[in-house]
Parts: sequence; C-alpha cells; structure tokens
Amino acid sequence: MGNHRPDLQHEFDERLTDIKRLFSEVAGRSAASSAITIAPGLTPLELARLILWARGLLEIQLNPELFANPALNILLDLYVNRAEGHRVSTSAACTASGVPTTTALRWINALAKRGMVVKHGMPSDKRFTFLELSEETAQSLDKLLGVILARLADPAAN
Repeated sequence: MGNHRPDLQHEFDERLTDIKRLFSEVAGRSAASSAITIAPGLTPLELARLILWARGLLEIQLNPELFANPALNILLDLYVNRAEGHRVSTSAACTASGVPTTTALRWINALAKRGMVVKHGMPSDKRFTFLELSEETAQSLDKLLGVILARLADPAAN
C-alpha cells in the first residue's frame, strides 16, 4: 500500500488542480450574473441538490468506484448546507463524499490545504471540527452553477 500513496496523492493534486482551474475559468464569465433570471424556477441551490442527486444515482446505477468524485460531493454538500444555514461536521462531510472515511479525510485535508474548505474546531472538544466553504470557493460555485443554469436556458450558447 505504501507504494500507491504517491500515485494517490498525485491523483488528488491533479483533480483538485482541475477543480480550481474550472472555478477560476467560470469566475471570469459574465453570463453567470444573469443566469437565475434566465432559468426561472431553478436556483443555483436547487441545481446543486440536483447534481448531488444525479451523482448518487450515477454511482448506484453504474459503478461507484468508477464514478466517485469525493471532492465534488464534499464541495456541493457544503454549498447546499451553507445555503440552508447548517453547519457540517467532518464526519457528515465524510458521509457525503461517498467514499470510505479515510479517503474522505484525505480529500478534506487536500481541500483545506488549498484553501477551498475551512476547518473550525470546537473550543470544548479539539477532536471535533466543522467544515465550511471558503468564501472564494462559495463564490466560484455560485458562478459555476450560474453558468450551467444559463446554458440550460440557452443550449446553443457557448
């Protein structure tokens, strides 16, 4: 197992780099600001919920090992909970990831290392932490979901 760890870390780094790149690209698009009015009835929050549902369905119907994307699941789950005003414990984020706890914890730590997720410890119990999206990541997800909504409203758009 020790021989696979560098490969796994490399995969983490590649996926997270891709996610941050996508967020950066999407953040520069101006179409996102008007997406909510273009696609009435479907908000970024509802779209995030729909994506989480569809990802779960994909994993159930096909192969969870092939379609697991714990970073995306964690980020979307934190996005939904942020919008609903709920705090998310590390253990809840691990469950939302759809992968074993040890794998989820590696992803959470990788997301935190990149500043995409912020950890908040409980003063009364240092072993217990809550997670939240960084402000930059939350804004990037808002824009990403807005661009998707705009595309749904106008499928011919680039």
